Order: sequence, then C-alpha cells, then structure tokens
Amino acid sequence: MNQYMKKLLWIILIFISSCSYKQLIENLPEMPSSIPSPNPIPSVVTSPDIQQLEKSLFTQINQYRQSQNLPTLKWDNSISQQSRIHAQKMANGEAGFNHDGFQERVEVISQEIRLHSAAENLANNFGYSNPGKQAVDGWINSPGHHKNMVGDYDLTGIGIAKDTEGTYYFNQIFIKTR
Repeated sequence: MNQYMKKLLWIILIFISSCSYKQLIENLPEMPSSIPSPNPIPSVVTSPDIQQLEKSLFTQINQYRQSQNLPTLKWDNSISQQSRIHAQKMANGEAGFNHDGFQERVEVISQEIRLHSAAENLANNFGYSNPGKQAVDGWINSPGHHKNMVGDYDLTGIGIAKDTEGTYYFNQIFIKTR
C-alpha cells in the first residue's frame, strides 16, 4: 500500500474512532474495597519506549488544552491501566480497532474513582517517525476526538501498544470526577 493510501486510511480510522460516554454513572453500586473483583485486572507490562511515548502524548494533550485556555488533565494510573489493556488487545488481535468494551472499562475505573462522565479516543498508525504526534494531530483535526480532548474532564489515562508489524495502537480515556 503506498504512503498516500496509508495516510488516507489512517485519517478515516481516526475520524470514526471517537467515543463519548456521557451517561451518569450514578446507578453503579459502590464496591467495598474488601471484596475481591470477580474479574481480576490483567497486568500489562510496557517497555520504557512505550512509557515514554505515553508521557509524551499526555504532555502534548495538556499543551493543546492550555493553548485553548483549558485546565490541564491529571494522569491517573488506574485509568491508564484500562487504556493499556485495550491498546494491547487491539495490538495482539484480541479486540478490533473499536470502542467495544468501553462501558466495561468505565465500570472498572468507577470502582476506583467516583466519576460523572467519560470519553475515549483511539488511534493507530504505522511508519511515522513520531507516532504520538501523528495521533494527537489526527485527534485535533477530527471533530469527535477534538470534542473529547477539550471536554470538561479532569483525569486521563493513556495506553499504547505496538504490534509485531510496527503499528501503534493508542487509547486515551478521559474522566470527569464527581
């Protein structure tokens, strides 16, 4: 596939992969901390390069929010864990490049964080020297993703995974706390 077609496909995928979950989470029961979760959260190990890319994406998102006179987001490890799990599943083929399971990710996060609303951005790309910048630029230029980036959220988590062919998968979850 030539470079033009790869870029066009990436732009189309970025455009259709934005998801918001604005429903109030008030009906979810509070989980006592002494009861073990019936679905243990798998551990996702990330390489130092991927961790650096996640932090770079976080910085870029906050720089963009500041340029729009918006408050910066705070990093949350439990949100990042859910983002990493989904990114890894997309990268290894266990999940499609889509928002399937988003509500379940939000429910897991809600066991740790009292939240009001949530949104999710996805991206994937291949062959760029700075895949994180490419993802952020794509989100800025996509109305649905942009809406999430500049939305009324205060916490975020980012997960990135790379498949065996070198394609990067990005997942960012945005949370508005109560």
